[in-house]
Amino acid sequence: MENQKQDIPSAGRLAALERIPAAAKRMGISVSQAYREIKTGRLVPLVKLGARASAVPAASVDNWIAERIAESTPQQAVKGGRS
Repeated sequence: MENQKQDIPSAGRLAALERIPAAAKRMGISVSQAYREIKTGRLVPLVKLGARASAVPAASVDNWIAERIAESTPQQAVKGGRS
């Protein structure tokens, strides 16, 4: 029998879901604003967990946060230097 190394997914690779209040808190916005972000398409659509429960993928929240950081960070201007 051949030894096979099992690929155990790391925490960063696991799919995770966050309920809207928790995601909104992590994003630094209100729950209402989180729903507006979903409606406008800046955050992926909700995943239904049950009849009265929904969540968003944690990776989507991470991407949203990274985009806000990128928007607020000034771009480095390419400066023409003298030789």
